[in-house]
Amino acid sequence: MTVGLKRQLGIISAISYVTGGIIGGGIFVSPSSVLSGAGASVGLSLCVWVFCGFISYCGALSYAELGTRIKKSGGSYTYVRAAFGDMAGFTVLWAQLFVVRPLAAVLGSLVTAEYIMRPFYLECPDLAPKSAKVLLATAILAFIVACNCYSVRVGAGIQTVSAVCKVSALIVIIAAGVYHLIQGHNENFRDPFVISNLNPGDFTMALYAGLYAYVGWDHINNAVEEIIQPQRTMPIAILGGLAIPTVCYITANIAYHAVMTNQEILSGVAVAVVFGERMLGPLKWAMVPCIGMSAAGIANVIIFTSSRLNFVGGRDNVFPRFLGMVNAESRTPMPTVLLVFAFSLVVVSLGDVKSIIGTYSFVRALPEAVAIIGILRLRRKFPDTHEVYKVPLVFPIIFVVFFMALSVTAIAYQPAKFLVPLAIVFLAVPAYLISVSDWWRKGPSISFNATMVTICRRLLLCQLAEAPQNLM
Repeated sequence: MTVGLKRQLGIISAISYVTGGIIGGGIFVSPSSVLSGAGASVGLSLCVWVFCGFISYCGALSYAELGTRIKKSGGSYTYVRAAFGDMAGFTVLWAQLFVVRPLAAVLGSLVTAEYIMRPFYLECPDLAPKSAKVLLATAILAFIVACNCYSVRVGAGIQTVSAVCKVSALIVIIAAGVYHLIQGHNENFRDPFVISNLNPGDFTMALYAGLYAYVGWDHINNAVEEIIQPQRTMPIAILGGLAIPTVCYITANIAYHAVMTNQEILSGVAVAVVFGERMLGPLKWAMVPCIGMSAAGIANVIIFTSSRLNFVGGRDNVFPRFLGMVNAESRTPMPTVLLVFAFSLVVVSLGDVKSIIGTYSFVRALPEAVAIIGILRLRRKFPDTHEVYKVPLVFPIIFVVFFMALSVTAIAYQPAKFLVPLAIVFLAVPAYLISVSDWWRKGPSISFNATMVTICRRLLLCQLAEAPQNLM
């Protein structure tokens, strides 16, 4: 018997996944990196936040068309494969599996651990033990994985709670900052465009940090097969889900700068804890779990969407076939959820949030840009219907040109940091050629797949899923 994914996500759940996927660790971690890269200029750092929101809108509008034109789960992988073929699609899956998704899940869990531990090391954040952060982040990942294996609805429920927590925390921060400004404390905004030190390499990192905070506008595309009426729900979820964090980010950064000096913002990752210490009194202890839950929501979104991405790859025989299996009772792609967890455990030992934000943002934007480049080709391949949202071409063009300029600058100024992950991504080409060779398909592949399918059937009670017949 074969089974497939079930349409269970409505508009509220979809918006929660988009908003929850965006608002999380970024707004509570990136401000220090953005301010540092912007030469400690308050005005320029706020401009970075506005500009990164605009670029995210360009990408989100483009993905709204892709998601309604091709109603199949898989996100960037599905769109790149449909536009440019199997090798390109395999490269996207490879990058997601080995670099992007594990880094994203680990970032969410590490930010949660950082905020949980920061109140105990407020005066000396550098003394917080790395091993304790890694252990706590691992426990958070394990809990999220268990929930996503158990039920789609449980994962959606966690995401909704996480979205409420993170928006509530931001509302408190914004309200406290506005109150501080009303009292006449505007000294931190005097001479906002005075720049102490600015160079293209650092400014590139500021943009990557800002874009990291907006990451998540494409998550819902990975689960389009589980969305009720996707042609109506997708554009609403993407635009509505992105509007909330855009407004929150800009006003929250105004609040940060109103209350804290540049030195305080630059002092560490957990800026909201310092903010709470300055403004919220006893309420600061309620803020910590809210912010921790918001960052954990990022890991939850990543586990959810990553498992669907790998599931589609397995179902399409691009990845090992056992990855295209779902649990017969819960209808969750349990083998791929556990695979994402396994790779995340390898990455979590890095234990340093700031060191991987730039790398993650750089590699993550690559398949998005390629997918958006393929829009014109997909328009010819999948003609318009009344169900398709058609984006004005100016938005895809702005996104692609910006990505190319940012990538070239990043590689030119920090080649060691960005060429290594890029090399890992392009290892997908020989891996793909091996995977489609007769030697692999007739020998090791058959034996390995048969063994893993048997294990998943007996231990995880999973069955092979069928691909949908119609993409339109």
